[in-house]
Amino acid sequence: MRSQQLPALDEDGLAGATPEQIYSVIFSEVVMGYGHTALLLLGKIPNAEDGTVNPPEPESAKSYIDILEMLLAKTRGNLSPEETQLLTRTLEATRGALAEVFDAAGRSS
Repeated sequence: MRSQQLPALDEDGLAGATPEQIYSVIFSEVVMGYGHTALLLLGKIPNAEDGTVNPPEPESAKSYIDILEMLLAKTRGNLSPEETQLLTRTLEATRGALAEVFDAAGRSS
C-alpha cells in the first residue's frame, strides 16, 4: 500500500524526493517484506517461484512477526498515520495467521 505522494525506489522516483519520503517508502517496503515472508512461512501464500504453498514453519514466521512488533514499539510516535496503519494491519494479519497455524496444530501461540 504505497501512498501516491511517495516516490518509487528507482532513480527517477528518488529525484527530488525528500529524505522523509525516501525513508517512508523504505519503511513500507520493509514492513511489507517482513509481513510477506511471515505469511509465506505460515503457508498462507504461495511461493512466487513455483506457486507451491510450503508447509507452515510457525517458529520461523514468529521471528519475522517479532521484528514487526519491535518496529512498532521502537517507532511509536515517529510514524505517519499511514505508516502506523500499515504496520498495525500487517501485524494483525500475521498474528492472526500464526494463531490459525497454532490452532490447526493444536497448540497455543
